[in-house]
Amino acid sequence: MARAPKPPTYLNDIAASQWKAKGKILSEREDLNAADWNNLELCCVNYAIYRKAVADLDIRGFSIIDSQGSESRNPSLSAKADAEKIMIKMSSLLGFDPVSRRKNPVETEEEDELDRL
Repeated sequence: MARAPKPPTYLNDIAASQWKAKGKILSEREDLNAADWNNLELCCVNYAIYRKAVADLDIRGFSIIDSQGSESRNPSLSAKADAEKIMIKMSSLLGFDPVSRRKNPVETEEEDELDRL
């Protein structure tokens, strides 16, 4: 079983934690490919952005007071939505959702009846 490389040093703690968790799953599935690491990186970085945006929304709410004193939409709403889109796409490409796992099952080396003949 191939092991996932260590998380890139520039990832923050949340993204690095996701890298380790998702890399372990990919390793256990023996579904590693060097081309996948960029997708995993995008998934992990955007998960960290998503978490930061959710935390900001929890503290400041959906609207903020801008520099002119007007109420405006909290920019974290857009950051959260953008991060969700990328996470969903990358998770699907990496097989982390039920639909993509059914479409692209990981091959196993189990012997079946025809192999024994």
